[in-house]
Amino acid sequence: MTRLALAAANRPYAQAMVDTAEYLARNNPDFPMFATAFAHARGILHDDPDALASAVDQPAPWIRASAAEDLGVLLAATSGAAASAKAVDILDQALDGYERIGALLDAARVRARLRALGVRRRHWGQSQRPTFGWDSLTDTERAVASLIARGMTNRQIAQRMFLSPHTVSTHLRRMFSKLNIASRTELARIVAEECPALVKGG
Repeated sequence: MTRLALAAANRPYAQAMVDTAEYLARNNPDFPMFATAFAHARGILHDDPDALASAVDQPAPWIRASAAEDLGVLLAATSGAAASAKAVDILDQALDGYERIGALLDAARVRARLRALGVRRRHWGQSQRPTFGWDSLTDTERAVASLIARGMTNRQIAQRMFLSPHTVSTHLRRMFSKLNIASRTELARIVAEECPALVKGG
């Protein structure tokens, strides 16, 4: 929302978003996602690379990739070969993050940003990943599956991965389809067979 407000030349609204994020972070110290959101929003509003870097340094894959993209864009706008090289490195991180979770539109946008910097990255083809079976699962889906195998509820998984319960449910439905199963128990069994280290938290 901060980014959209700035794109619409509505800086007061962007500031309001940052102030709201700061309030939520300050009053919810047990939920690090609010601190991450505040750092990310502040970094966008004030072109602050340190704030964006702190938003990148956290576990949620899409949020990490999004913050990396914003940091890369900021560095790309800075003059100097060192800043340009750093921008490419950070945008590569964003591209890798988006591709790992199957965010293909976001990945395409980052590839376009890299091309503008004179760097071409090979398109991550969907054919590289099987359509069905364990190997068809994305990294995010496997992470969700491992937490389900440990007995967590959708709400607990959402809090752990900084996702919404609805997003967790969506991942679960996709996994059921890819694995041709219909229950969490079956999913837990497959996780234990395919990658027992995930069940143990390895």
